[in-house]
Amino acid sequence: MSGVNLAEVLLDEMVILDCEPFKDKENMFDVMTAKFEEAGFVSDAKAYKDALEYRESLGPTYMGNFVAIPHGKCKEVLKPGIGFCRCKKPFIYESSGESGEVKYIFVLAISENQENDYHLRVLATLAGMLAHKEFLELLEKAESYDDLIHGIKQLQL
Repeated sequence: MSGVNLAEVLLDEMVILDCEPFKDKENMFDVMTAKFEEAGFVSDAKAYKDALEYRESLGPTYMGNFVAIPHGKCKEVLKPGIGFCRCKKPFIYESSGESGEVKYIFVLAISENQENDYHLRVLATLAGMLAHKEFLELLEKAESYDDLIHGIKQLQL
């Protein structure tokens, strides 16, 4: 299973740096799904949010290290991609009976007609990178989308 070039799937329009902490996961889902819809990646924010909620019912998306990777797969995803949000301070993220403080959120939009293992490859790539403290430092320090992409390209060499 080959990895995925994160620099190609992380969407400029979907990167939010230093936002105020969300009240909870629901609040974050509302903000991010609306953003995906506004940017034209998702045709129906509610259907996409339902897909995120459904995935949450299958198992936790909280990864530890202040990271969560919620993902939703549905036909309303017009163009697949990843949104990223960095909060100024952590908030409590509850996911499938687990909870932890989250500050860095990768939200995956997966279209129904993508190869079945595509999002697994994206998740595996992200999980592999999250094991490196340099990647976590990049998530904390990046000042722009370009910073983030440049750092990811360096780390993915």
